[in-house]
Formats: sequence, C-alpha cells, structure tokens
Amino acid sequence: MKRKKTVYCTLPRMEIQKQNPTTEERWFDKRPLVCLAPMEAVTDRVYRQVVRSVAPEVILYTEFVSASGLEYGGDKVWKMALFEEMERPIVVQLYDHDADALGRMAGEVARELHPEGLDLNMGCPVRKVTKRGAGCGMMADPENSARAVKNMVDQAEGIPVSVKMRLGIKEKNEVVEVASAMVEAGAQQVTIHARLKADRPRTPADWEAMSQAATHIQATIIGNGDIWTPEDAQKMASLDGIDGVMIGRGAIGNPWVLHRSWQLLSGQEPDPAPGKEERIRVALAHLEMNVKVKGERRGVLEMRKMIRNYIKGYPDSRNTWLKLIEVETLRDTAKILEGFAIGHSFV
Repeated sequence: MKRKKTVYCTLPRMEIQKQNPTTEERWFDKRPLVCLAPMEAVTDRVYRQVVRSVAPEVILYTEFVSASGLEYGGDKVWKMALFEEMERPIVVQLYDHDADALGRMAGEVARELHPEGLDLNMGCPVRKVTKRGAGCGMMADPENSARAVKNMVDQAEGIPVSVKMRLGIKEKNEVVEVASAMVEAGAQQVTIHARLKADRPRTPADWEAMSQAATHIQATIIGNGDIWTPEDAQKMASLDGIDGVMIGRGAIGNPWVLHRSWQLLSGQEPDPAPGKEERIRVALAHLEMNVKVKGERRGVLEMRKMIRNYIKGYPDSRNTWLKLIEVETLRDTAKILEGFAIGHSFV
C-alpha cells in the first residue's frame, strides 16, 4: 500500500534536478562526495529539507530506521523513512539484528520509495541497540551481517546497498575483515566512522587508522568523524583510500558546513561563513517547519539542541540560550531569536 507523502518545506528552494535512482551513475560515484550523516532525532525530514535548501549538492541520509519496526510498527515508523523529491539524492538507512527482516524491508522500501541507496547501520554504539545485536553489535557477528547484506541486495531491486560501521569493537583493524565480508556479500560502498564502539564522542577520531583500513577494502570508502570545517573535510578527503566525507555533529544546526565543504572539495572558494542574521533566518524557518509538522510544544522543545548550535560562537549566545530554555511557544522563541539577530542583550 502506497503511503501519502506531504510536502511541508517553507524554505526558499534552490533548483534541484530530480534524480532517477535507476540511472547508471550510483549516488556514491559522485565527486566530490559529501554526505550528511544519519543521526537519530536530527536528520528527520524537516532538517533534511533545511539542509537541502542550503546544500543542494550533498547526499542526505535518513535517521536509522528499524526494519522490524517498519514491518510491524505501522505508519509511525514508516514516517521516519519517507522523504520528498527535493531531498534526492537520499539514502534510507535501516538497522536490525534480524537478517531476514532487513531483506524484506529493503525490498519494501525499494518498491515504495525508490531511494538512491539503502544503507545498513553497523555503527550505532548505543547499548539498547547493540545488546540486541544491531548497530555496532553486527560487527561482532559478521556471518549474520553478511547474510543481512545479501538479503538486502537480493531484494533491493537494483538499488545499491551500502554499510556504515566503526573501526571496530575492540581493535581498530577489525573493520577491514568485517567490511570486506560485507563487500563480498554485495555491499557496494562502506562508510567508516573513525572510532571504536566504546569511544566517547569526545574521543578524537583516528583518521590514520581509518585511512589504513580504507586502503585494504575494495569499495568506495566514505570517512566520518570530527569534521567541523571545510578544511577538515578537505584534509580527510585527501587521505589514502578515502573517496568522500560524511559530516555528523558538525552539521547539527550548521547546514552551511556541508555546502562550503562541497565547494572547497570542488576546487571553488567556499562562501563566507554565514553571519548572525543568516543563521537566524534559517533557524526561524527550521523552527516554523518543526512546529508545523510536530505541533507547537514538541516542535519548540525538540529545536532547542539545534538552536543552540545555530547561535553558538557569539559573545551573547549563552545568555540567549538560557533565555530560550525558559520558553515553550513559537512566538516567544522567535522573539528571542529575532532579538539575538539584531544584537539585543539578554543579560
């Protein structure tokens, strides 16, 4: 049964050529290759459309979606996988421990949504995910993971299947053997997050280990971890074995880093970093879209982590943030952001 998709983007849209997922060029054949990382409760349809309005050239990923949830959870879970035409090229990321469910739902997503790619999450380190053998837990069971990849490839109707994983669970060279097994099973692209399963976000990403591993994996390799600036993206992209970059936390509330990174990797002079007024213009549009889709209270509260990044780096950002967390309405939040844009002090 086809599910109706609703267009709700209120940002000015840049001209975006629609992609045909059945064309010969695969999404990871593009150069330069810059991607928005899949992040739970961050890369939803609202933020993907915000990013697309700023960075028309990058590859977008959905949040990671449970295959079993798609099969048994109904429309609530399916909403996480839905996307608009303007979001293409896009990759739908699935996760689960059930290799058969992953295959069935890869086929269902392929038939219903026709994304440019299907990705298997083998990198999420969160305990509630890994203790079920999903996410990074799949790296501990390469046999089951390879079966999942093969099932996905067999049922994906020609849409390329990729995997995203970490350097390893305990050792930083584990990714070579595991990723190679996934490629043998049919995966055409591998993304490596340059940390181990137990590493905290503040643990520096090991780009050297990632590069060394990448040179031994026979697939297109995208690097991920600690990209905060276009210069970081350029440095990672220049490493041996790395074909593209994926930006995660550095892109939360900062869609411009994706576009500016793409420009630099294209050999262009990146646009200047956005000023305060531009940041607030996009933040307000993002806020309004979130409220429209999720309701006022939820839409405002969920935006707090995003807004904190939109405004950080300015002398008055902390006081503005403290004021923002006191309000729960669209009107009050917008009023504070508008004041911040023109230099109003909340001391």
